[in-house]
Amino acid sequence: MRHGPQSSLRTGRRRLAAVLFADIVGYSSKIEVDEEINSDLAVGSIEVFKSLVGNYGGKVANVSGDSVLALFDSVEQTLRFAMEVQTDFRERAVWGDGEPINLRIGINFGDVISTGDTVSGHCINVAARLQALAEPGAIVVTDDVRRAVRDIPRVSFQPLGRPALKNISENIDLYRVISPSRERIGSSPAAITSQARPIPGGSEGNPTVAVLPLANLGNDPANEPVAFAIVDGVLTDLSRFRSLSVIASHSASLFNLKTFTAREIGRRLGAQYLLAGSINRLERRVRIAIELIGTETESLIWSERFNIDIPELFDLQDEITGGVASRLAVQIDLAEGKRSQRPTNMRSYGLVLRGQSLILTYDRESNTHAREILKEALDVAPSYARVHSVLSRSYNFDWRYNWSRSPTKSLDVAVELAQRAVGLDHLDARGFAELGFANLYHKHHDESLASYERALVLNPNDADVIADYADALVYSGQPEQALPHLERAMRLNPFYPDWYLWHLADAYDFLKRPTDVIATIHRMHDQSQGRRLLAANYAHLGMMPEARAEAQEVMRLYPKFSVSQWSRRPPYRHPDLRDRFVEGLRKAGLPD
Repeated sequence: MRHGPQSSLRTGRRRLAAVLFADIVGYSSKIEVDEEINSDLAVGSIEVFKSLVGNYGGKVANVSGDSVLALFDSVEQTLRFAMEVQTDFRERAVWGDGEPINLRIGINFGDVISTGDTVSGHCINVAARLQALAEPGAIVVTDDVRRAVRDIPRVSFQPLGRPALKNISENIDLYRVISPSRERIGSSPAAITSQARPIPGGSEGNPTVAVLPLANLGNDPANEPVAFAIVDGVLTDLSRFRSLSVIASHSASLFNLKTFTAREIGRRLGAQYLLAGSINRLERRVRIAIELIGTETESLIWSERFNIDIPELFDLQDEITGGVASRLAVQIDLAEGKRSQRPTNMRSYGLVLRGQSLILTYDRESNTHAREILKEALDVAPSYARVHSVLSRSYNFDWRYNWSRSPTKSLDVAVELAQRAVGLDHLDARGFAELGFANLYHKHHDESLASYERALVLNPNDADVIADYADALVYSGQPEQALPHLERAMRLNPFYPDWYLWHLADAYDFLKRPTDVIATIHRMHDQSQGRRLLAANYAHLGMMPEARAEAQEVMRLYPKFSVSQWSRRPPYRHPDLRDRFVEGLRKAGLPD
């Protein structure tokens, strides 16, 4: 790739930048095999790359055939983009029908020289050499990049030494980036213990099953999206059965049978049965082994092996669900036997799962990235309801976290997309749940509760929907009724996330129980989202030093916070409850 004339060294503008160089693996040989098809594939892949780079603050500086040069101001954003785009292309290779496209990526950090539309410099030349050292699907970085990265969790770097770089005289320490796995398979007992939450008492009298992540035989990263899809589908189907309790994936994904015994997992999750297994894949063919295990006796109840093509994935989910139901003598009535629509195109299914995982990272860049992917899924399958429901959540987050330039418009779009989802599929519990979520923040309380109730008729075991329904009850003025729903959500998801406790603290706040609010927030692993509640409730108790300390934390975390602006966001049905909270915030010393 030519980056510009050498005269730019004398006349150009020098600046510090993170440089990313990406190259399509085997482009020349692909073109030789079938020039028309593979040329279109390459062009389409580079367009995908270009459509995403701006979400992370980057800009494409040059495209030359099979390679792309992009510049970023932030090293961390460059690496985040590189990891996410590699994941995108890896998963597209799994679900797509054509020849897979693989990228090699090199990242460097240093001075570049810009002259008009061209860029040049030694830093760029090094980045180009790094990508040539990378394996297909991998990222290679310099030591300068490694040392500049601080805030990307669970990323590690494998030393590659100082290999010779073509036409580069200096010796540079290089590293291969090791990205975190999609699933938390292999969590240590110590890590699990550190995340433990108290499980509310009580039993519903139903058999309880936990679906564990499938073991990835051979550690092939390409197995992960298929394994995730199988578990996601089986969980969704099993959760419809009223005579069965199903542990949420957030908790079940922490465990595996290599690290823990079946009895220990059952005790920690409150489950009498485990569904576990393994996956191996050879191109479009997948081998799955499944076991249903009784946790108390650690006995094998049922096992089966499947050898299928990826387009038969939904048939496999049906067989597994039916096998579990029959072995546990779960009664399935006619209503439960009906299921929401499934996509006719596996690529759209893969894009939806990918978009959903990006949204759940809860940051602006990933949310925007997810929307690009989901819009592509809509182009492929415009009548697939689940695309619309996941897109609805992305627009809702734009409103909720103030990521949008027009938050009110984002919330309107979230409602419209959720309405479209339930219009396309009246059996889609997720669509009704998203409609409940969006209507709540529109302060359409009755419509919100009705949507959540319909979602729970369709899927009574979804712990996250149960917890969100409880929060809708709280803001609708029914905090007492919310408490048993939150307890049930915590039983189904015993390693529940912090936002369950946030909802519980909201309920206690509405019930004017400030001591319980404070105790609940202190149980959160990350208390940052609960600081406002702490400040107001310490003030209600007259504990002013503590209230002022929490107010200072709120301002440190959110320097632009004001009580008057914030008071318009929570969806209170009754203004007197909002006014009480606002009074507590002002007493704590937060600015109006």
